[in-house]
Amino acid sequence: MRNKIEKTYGGALKGLFFAVNPLKKKVLKTYCTVHKFIDIQALNILKNDGYEEEFEFLKKYISSINAGAMWADQDFKSSNHFYDYRKGKGLYGFSNALEECRRYYSNALEYIEAGNMEKGMFYFGAACHLIQDTTVPQHVNNKLLKSHRKFELWIISKLMNDFIFVADSGVVRYKYIEDYIKNNAFIANNAYLKNIHIKDREQRYGNIASVALKEAQRTTAGFMLDFCDEIEKVRKDYKELLEKTD
Repeated sequence: MRNKIEKTYGGALKGLFFAVNPLKKKVLKTYCTVHKFIDIQALNILKNDGYEEEFEFLKKYISSINAGAMWADQDFKSSNHFYDYRKGKGLYGFSNALEECRRYYSNALEYIEAGNMEKGMFYFGAACHLIQDTTVPQHVNNKLLKSHRKFELWIISKLMNDFIFVADSGVVRYKYIEDYIKNNAFIANNAYLKNIHIKDREQRYGNIASVALKEAQRTTAGFMLDFCDEIEKVRKDYKELLEKTD
């Protein structure tokens, strides 16, 4: 019964979102600048950490990866991009960041296996978007939702002019997708708690954003390595299949 009520509530909200969707699309490109920045920096981390082969390979598809990252926020799919670090759930009536990340990653692998690398990278970019969102405190602690937009706009205003947000090295890699989401959520909330006492907004936001963006870059780099490993497995299986049929 509870799940039914949540779905009904979610459906009503989606109807409201659809009505204002054209307005959001006007600012979407600005918001997605952050995700594109993270994707590009993640590639730089791979290069700086000595993963030259993976860097060169993924660099060819960065446009597809970024297109997927942008698509992930369209038509209010972002309502599914939350993951409360305590409950392991998203917003009431909606999916959550972990479920969506798994789904996009699965889609990406299906396209890779079908031989469609561009589409596979597109959905991988959407999956990366979820890994990145869970480094933001407002995405992992529902009590902070009211300050979500203010924080994102502040980051955008500072991003291109402040090098404290750049991680040059230090790939962070986990074994499973849920580890990326859960660990990022834990780190994000901790960053918020450590700085909640700071009254100066510039300093408070700066400290939190530095942790969030650097962790987003490093974990995205790790996630990229995981994906490259999966692609290599697909190629190996395909090669073995060809050898058997010869």
